[in-house]
Amino acid sequence: MSADHILLAILDLNKLKTELKEIKRDMKDFEKIPREDYNNLKKAYKDLRGQLKSIEEEWRKQLLQDNEYNSLREMKMKKEEEIASAMKKLFDALEKLPKTPVTMNIDTEDGSINVQIQPEMRIYLNGKEERKRV
Repeated sequence: MSADHILLAILDLNKLKTELKEIKRDMKDFEKIPREDYNNLKKAYKDLRGQLKSIEEEWRKQLLQDNEYNSLREMKMKKEEEIASAMKKLFDALEKLPKTPVTMNIDTEDGSINVQIQPEMRIYLNGKEERKRV
């Protein structure tokens, strides 16, 4: 008996989904803008996007040949690695703390930092969560 009810419910649901699909198709036909100037602008826009993309790709190729830019990229990667290492040290130190909340303020050259450490190994610097990086 309940299998029949489930079958009927599934059939009804399938019928409703099919009807919704047809309604959406009809709506899409109504939403199309039939003006020629719109279609021309749309084609021009697509062409301009392609031109922009090719200019950006060409610029990236030129940048990769620039020694100064490449040295900046290397410096960036080294700093990101140093930050990841420092974050690892921080989270290693957090693991050694007792599982109680800790709040402290640290004064630095850039201003004070409000540090909140939660027992579930979460740390917040000025209200922003610092995530463990792998």
